[in-house]
Amino acid sequence: MANKPYIRVPITMTDKMINFMETMSMKSKVTGGRKLPNTAIVRAAVSMLMALDIDANNIRSEEELKSRIADAVAKYRPKAVARKARKK
Repeated sequence: MANKPYIRVPITMTDKMINFMETMSMKSKVTGGRKLPNTAIVRAAVSMLMALDIDANNIRSEEELKSRIADAVAKYRPKAVARKARKK
C-alpha cells in the first residue's frame, strides 16, 4: 500500500458484514492471493461507489441509499466501455 494520507474513521457494522469481509479475505488467501485487511475491502467498496453516478437527493434512509446504489450499478458502464460504444 502506498503512503497515502489516510484518516482513521470509526464505523459500526453488523456481525454478518464483518463475517462477509473475513470470508472474502480468507478466500483470497486460500486461492493464491493475499489476506485482505477489512480496511482494504471497505476502501475498495467506497472507491467503487465514488465511480458511480448515485442520485443522493433527498435520501432518508439506509434502505433508500441501497436502492439508489443498485440503480446506479445497473446503469454503470466503465469509461473505457463507453468510449468503445461511442466509436462504433
